[in-house]
Amino acid sequence: MTKIAIITGGTSGIGLAVAKHLSQTDIWHVSIIGRDRERGEEAAASLSNVTFYPADVRDYQQLAAVFDKVFNATGQIDFVFANAGIADFVDFFAQSETGIPPEPSSEVIDVNLNGSLHTSYLAMHYFRRSPESTKGQRNLILMSSIGGLYPCVITPMYSSSKHALIGFTRSIGERLWGEGVRVNALCPGVVETPLFAAGELEKIFPREIFIPMDVVTGVVSQLLSGVDMVDAKGMRVAGDEMHSRAVCVSGDTFFFVEQPEIHDEKTRIAWAAMMGHK
Repeated sequence: MTKIAIITGGTSGIGLAVAKHLSQTDIWHVSIIGRDRERGEEAAASLSNVTFYPADVRDYQQLAAVFDKVFNATGQIDFVFANAGIADFVDFFAQSETGIPPEPSSEVIDVNLNGSLHTSYLAMHYFRRSPESTKGQRNLILMSSIGGLYPCVITPMYSSSKHALIGFTRSIGERLWGEGVRVNALCPGVVETPLFAAGELEKIFPREIFIPMDVVTGVVSQLLSGVDMVDAKGMRVAGDEMHSRAVCVSGDTFFFVEQPEIHDEKTRIAWAAMMGHK
């Protein structure tokens, strides 16, 4: 039985690499979403079982129309990769000579955070309408970053958008696992993608820390499989506990990054109430 995937930001970088990886299995049909029609059509034409849909993740109605078209054509959605994102090159610390400084751009928040929230909201709706037999095998993966795990003074707004996605993943993951959906956040270190112009990454990071693309796609494949996973620290996570996770991809391996430790009983009680636990 063919499985159906939707990948935002699927016309280049990690999104396209995952689409290519899935298309080579002959199990998946992949719908890639992006703003660049020419690049999207070229990407889809170069791969089997891949269809391109133009849409901007910031525009909810555009994005919803694509989800609806895919679902109506296939009757199910099995995997959604909320991958669309942009880098932030604005100097947040720049000084202004005016009395009131100009309004900072919110584009990185609109794309990285709001676009992922739109994508996740739609995924939840169409997962629920998919066949009962797909419960437990549905996956929502959100693209965070090493900048979502650790502070980044170079791009603080980008980092804040990626931090938010990890918090969102941990907030919805348990509830949606009860509906048969695994929700996880992917947090790669440095991967060479079109987010940066050629040569720009080397100005910031040493090339020896760059992550091969097949390592990233391999981790995605493991998350989709639902099997037990063991990280580079030896931490084993069973398939039925593979949700609400932040997965840091580094070098040629990966690590599960746990949420902050609870230090006292009052904090534990407050958090239990926040999660709806008695």
